[in-house]
Amino acid sequence: MNIYILNTVGIGLDIIDLVSKHVKILGIIGLSKRAPTDAISDYVYQYEFCDEHDFDFIEMESYELKSEQDKLKLISLDIDVLIVAGWQRLVPSWLISHCSICVIGSHGSPLGITKGRGRSPQNWALLLGLESFYISIFEVDAGIDSGRIIDTRKFVYSEFDDIKTSYYKVSLLTADMIVRALQNPAFVEKQFDEQDHSYAEYFPQRTPQDGEIDWYRTNQEINDFVRALTKPYPGAESIIAGEKIRIWSLIPFDVDISGDYAVGEIVKIFNKDDILVRTRTSFVLIDDYQLVTGNIRIVEGMKFESSSFVKQMKTIIERHESKYSKLPIASIVKKYEC
Repeated sequence: MNIYILNTVGIGLDIIDLVSKHVKILGIIGLSKRAPTDAISDYVYQYEFCDEHDFDFIEMESYELKSEQDKLKLISLDIDVLIVAGWQRLVPSWLISHCSICVIGSHGSPLGITKGRGRSPQNWALLLGLESFYISIFEVDAGIDSGRIIDTRKFVYSEFDDIKTSYYKVSLLTADMIVRALQNPAFVEKQFDEQDHSYAEYFPQRTPQDGEIDWYRTNQEINDFVRALTKPYPGAESIIAGEKIRIWSLIPFDVDISGDYAVGEIVKIFNKDDILVRTRTSFVLIDDYQLVTGNIRIVEGMKFESSSFVKQMKTIIERHESKYSKLPIASIVKKYEC
């Protein structure tokens, strides 16, 4: 069985490494070398990785695989199974039909694959404070996460999880399902389970501009927001004195102290530079952050601007519905429209 993997992000390397310990991989199809300013989140150039693991590296120029040069390279490969490990674009129909057995994709959501199609499902799961996540591998077709289901697993989020550990859990389970499927002699018969498309819902795309913190939310909600957007994503942000600060992690910090502090106000900067900020319900301790713009000195008494979470959600919903009017938005997101 000739197996290739389509990937262009760092997190996908974990799936490749895990699968390759049990199944022979012939090559990795990935994007050519890009500038550090490229907008692809967690992009990685995989030449050295492939060299170390003795994989062929097939470089693509176009993320959409639209160039004639890319198409010729891929058509020249004898592919039985193509595994999509980290490629946030639809696989073109000509490439799907070129693979003699199938293309294996993976997708999940806190609502399952059918009611949680679309973008950034792990971010959404953490951001909305949900407790578990379902991850499926499926036979890729021309639609969005709409192919027949090969296998599904579930895991539970703990209070210590963030988007990085979520991806690690997904990588482990995805790789395990792929290995089990490929090692099953019945796999080539493709007796997979159809999805009921009448129940399909879609998570909307998030952008870095959707990452500003609403300090009027509860401590737990603010913490969920930050842990959903931390590395390898661009991070949650806030504006202070006209400059942007990126917040990688914070800790709900319930303490009863006297003082009339405004929401978003810096109450204390500890000697390790950790920042204590007033929220609507109590305080949070910002323990990992960076100033993105300007070179201001952050001092006690300064106040972070607050960005309305409800308005953000309405903007995200409107953006999705104007662009993808035929793709019903996930009901768990849609409720913020009211």
